[in-house]
Amino acid sequence: MSFYMITYGHAQIEELYIGETEDAAVSNARGLIDQWPEYAALTDEEIIELAKNGDAEFDLVEIHAPWPGTSHSQEQLVAIYEQQQG
Repeated sequence: MSFYMITYGHAQIEELYIGETEDAAVSNARGLIDQWPEYAALTDEEIIELAKNGDAEFDLVEIHAPWPGTSHSQEQLVAIYEQQQG
């Protein structure tokens, strides 16, 4: 099982958004993503491709863990992310 996470931040994760699919994660993160004018006009699929190629201001990460549901804290999600990153 896995889910997807969009993270933003340089020294530490400042914002993160999750979704059960790549599309859902991007949709949930549109408030963050659309802050950059060059992304606002792009479709979710185009944004996914940019992120997969490492050409975005944020990261799209596949998390190999069960879906945490909707009752999660940012601290819990950061811990899941850090555990996977090693």
